[in-house]
Amino acid sequence: MFTSIVFSKDRPLQLDLTLKSITTNFSSSRVVVLYKTSNEEYESSYSMLMQEHENVSFVKQRHSIFDDIHKIIEDLEGYVYFLTDDCIVYQSAALSTEELDNLFEVVRDPEQNKLLSCVSLRLGENTTKRMFGDKLITDAIPSEVYLTDNKFLLWNFTTVTFGSYWCYPLSVDGHIFKVSDMKKFTSELCLLDKHYSNCGKIPRAEHAWRQTPNEFESKLQRFMFELKPVMASLRHSCVVNSPNNKVQDSHDNKSGEVHSYAPLDLKDEFDSGKRIYLKDINFENIECPHQELDILQGI
Repeated sequence: MFTSIVFSKDRPLQLDLTLKSITTNFSSSRVVVLYKTSNEEYESSYSMLMQEHENVSFVKQRHSIFDDIHKIIEDLEGYVYFLTDDCIVYQSAALSTEELDNLFEVVRDPEQNKLLSCVSLRLGENTTKRMFGDKLITDAIPSEVYLTDNKFLLWNFTTVTFGSYWCYPLSVDGHIFKVSDMKKFTSELCLLDKHYSNCGKIPRAEHAWRQTPNEFESKLQRFMFELKPVMASLRHSCVVNSPNNKVQDSHDNKSGEVHSYAPLDLKDEFDSGKRIYLKDINFENIECPHQELDILQGI
């Protein structure tokens, strides 16, 4: 079983597109939205969204995002992947649990018992660029990539230059993990979050455990050296993140450099009944996992 956990804050129109893209291109996924709103107006928009997506579970973020994630995951089995509400599953993720079970076994090293760490939906032979500051630079496919079943790329991420998307397995933008692995990670993060939350006004504790998806991804990096060294992807990516706006302030991520849409304006569009249609957006030249698209083409 696949479960998608989608992080969302103040983006009802973009979240609607994300959910529809999952339904269209990865329909075997169960979907849980972990969401947060800034005010009652946004809460009303999300209530409307819940009515339109009855098969999606919506969970309101509480005090600890780490605890929220762990509670969602602890009863799951199989595989889990994370998305943010500006991610789009833009083409078919033709995967089955049986294929992933087999894939994890294919890359087994009998002597060292080394397995796959994750399967990336955002990487592929087409993603040869990465964001660096305000521009795209080359992010070439690793020199040693192996093809299995004429469908999956496999590579050792520990041999890739630091800073590349190809050596970043612990992402919340469309990487599939074994639930059993993620449970261990979230369990430890819950304990640490609780510890630092009870440290009073210690500056490090106050600022180091902010309750955002970016912070969750940041804290996941502590497990980098516990991971198995092999990553995999489909030959062509099927998830892209379109950073058209910013709703969190915990990290200085670039957004709206090309196609900038204010979250409040998009909320107004959503409330007026407008929706973005996946089929009307141009996905012809996806070359970077984070690539601004003119999503309003789809309205």
